[in-house]
Amino acid sequence: MAQETSRDQVGLVVPAFIADGPVGESVAYLIKLSVQGELSSEDPVTKKRGYGRGISYFVPAAMRTHSHEEAARLARLNGLQGTVWGYATELPDGVAIQSFLSLNSTYEDFRVTRNELWQWEGRGATLVLGPPQQNVGFRSETLTNDLVKAFGSPSDLDFCPIDGGACVQFDDYQVARAFGRTDTGAIVRRGGVDYFLDFPDSGLARSEVIDYAGIFIAYARGNLNQVIQFADRYLERHGPSDAAIDVHLYRAAARARLGQVEAARGDIDAALELNPVSRRSLRYGIMVELAAVGKPNERSESYFQMLARTYGLSSEFDRRYASLDR
Repeated sequence: MAQETSRDQVGLVVPAFIADGPVGESVAYLIKLSVQGELSSEDPVTKKRGYGRGISYFVPAAMRTHSHEEAARLARLNGLQGTVWGYATELPDGVAIQSFLSLNSTYEDFRVTRNELWQWEGRGATLVLGPPQQNVGFRSETLTNDLVKAFGSPSDLDFCPIDGGACVQFDDYQVARAFGRTDTGAIVRRGGVDYFLDFPDSGLARSEVIDYAGIFIAYARGNLNQVIQFADRYLERHGPSDAAIDVHLYRAAARARLGQVEAARGDIDAALELNPVSRRSLRYGIMVELAAVGKPNERSESYFQMLARTYGLSSEFDRRYASLDR
């Protein structure tokens, strides 16, 4: 393994983005800090703790093969659930990034409980739904030139001690763990000392990929109220898209698993409004109803009829639902 693993660990690998020059490394490192800085193990509503270790692991080199398959392999190599990767291109007036998230589909990691697998048992069958998508592409984003102006590479970042003292720079800058985030930067710990890293005002901290990555990690850790909180923020910041369908489905699942049935149904409606024949939305709609009433009902049957009529019984989930005792 390329990094330390534990039985309750959930996280994503973030390799340097594919780019000409160090900007790809800079983009990836700030994504790593932004994601990791928000991974509190505390439920934002109940204040319960104990959701395991949430991490984002930075790799200061780009993938040699640019594909979802290679990204998933990199995640497996590091004992994690997925990889955030992409391209960064310097423009005359900014930096364009194209980001992707690749999740492992069948890899058995070190965890005892895989919370991202939503399971329902009843009527003589067990139905399981994983994350809405394994491979996610995000809209391209253009960052301001402040990212390039602020530092040529992450080794130029200033680590400023929170307790006072001169700011310093580290050649091995990646040896730091973020445990807090503000609107302007991240709080990191290195060698027992807490530092603040001031991010350039490039727009990266409000990026779609960062907001989505936080939702997945919170969901896989089982911190369902944090999923709802992060999903609320995503939907406030970002417009309708294919990834937004997933966010509605993550929030629907979190709400249903917390017993918030009507709110979960609202998210299913919102997802289907974005794409009325989305397979994943129809399946999540079925699961919400099974979780709510414990058996097929009029809503779940209507979702299933649309699913079967449009795609046939194209997955094990579909076939198991079809076999349920009515």
